[in-house]
Amino acid sequence: MKFGVGVDYSLRALIMLAEHYPSSAPLRVEEIAAAQRIPENYLRRLLVELKRAGILLSQKGPSGGYLLARSPARITAAEVVQAVEGDYAPVDCLLEGASAICRRDEFCSIRDMWREVREAVVAILSRTTLQMLAERRRGAISFQI
Repeated sequence: MKFGVGVDYSLRALIMLAEHYPSSAPLRVEEIAAAQRIPENYLRRLLVELKRAGILLSQKGPSGGYLLARSPARITAAEVVQAVEGDYAPVDCLLEGASAICRRDEFCSIRDMWREVREAVVAILSRTTLQMLAERRRGAISFQI
């Protein structure tokens, strides 16, 4: 019941872009990968997925790179998880069309608990924006100095 490393890498890259916002100068993949210690080829694939989801914009050319598609206050962690991993389900029986996975569906009291877990996690992710995460990071950096 954990998110993959792709979610972590995506959020770290997006927080860096949020800290750069509203600059119109894009950040290069190489720059993000080096600063966040993310494998560059993996980051490229993640950024393409985030662009496809409408979270990022890209600019081509020698001064190209990536920018947030909208304000970091309007991009949630739930959107990022959805873009990278799809719907969050702590157990397989909650996946879309998963009634065939569990033959005890009508008698299963545990499934309701897992639904509540999913709803709680999605609620937290939905109210957490990139702006909030960037501000927490700035606060943590200021505290360390």
